[in-house]
Amino acid sequence: MWFLALFSFVLSVVLLGLSIFPGVIEQVPANVALFAGGAAGLFASGAASWHLVGPARPGRPRQRRSAVVALLCLAVTPLLLLTNTPRAVVFRTHRGEFEALLAQAPPAGDRAVVPLNADLSIYWIDHWGTDARGGTYFRTLSGRDNGRADRRSFGFAYRPNPAGSPFGNERYELHHLAGDWYSFAATDER
Repeated sequence: MWFLALFSFVLSVVLLGLSIFPGVIEQVPANVALFAGGAAGLFASGAASWHLVGPARPGRPRQRRSAVVALLCLAVTPLLLLTNTPRAVVFRTHRGEFEALLAQAPPAGDRAVVPLNADLSIYWIDHWGTDARGGTYFRTLSGRDNGRADRRSFGFAYRPNPAGSPFGNERYELHHLAGDWYSFAATDER
């Protein structure tokens, strides 16, 4: 049982660590994430529950502490991932570096995206843009949209608009981080 608790804890730390970077976890296809996470979660919760409330075997302790650790990881990790808490906490510590660049933002335009290539502590910003509808966007990651030709962009946005980004308007998503700051995802429909 200690191995299951250790595995649950390490997997939780890895997932929470990856979630601080916009787009890393979001690029895992939903059906793969649900199948793998669901299967692992059912097995781990079943085994941990058995060790927590099941009958004790002679000569082997019940290992309740390990079962509780595994169950806590299974309950807390999805909650933190769904609420974007790790990304919001880490972003708050690096927020000043992003705000220092706002005065030099590119002029507002409908699709005004320019290279930036800035290293802001743990975040690498390859492009940024200011949308004519409002908001300055910092792209930290881009990739193909699950094999399609469309490019998916992820990053941070200051005062974003609800209609779209300079990186695209398809499948546009915003998640609040702090104050006027959000993380965004958008597919370039060009």
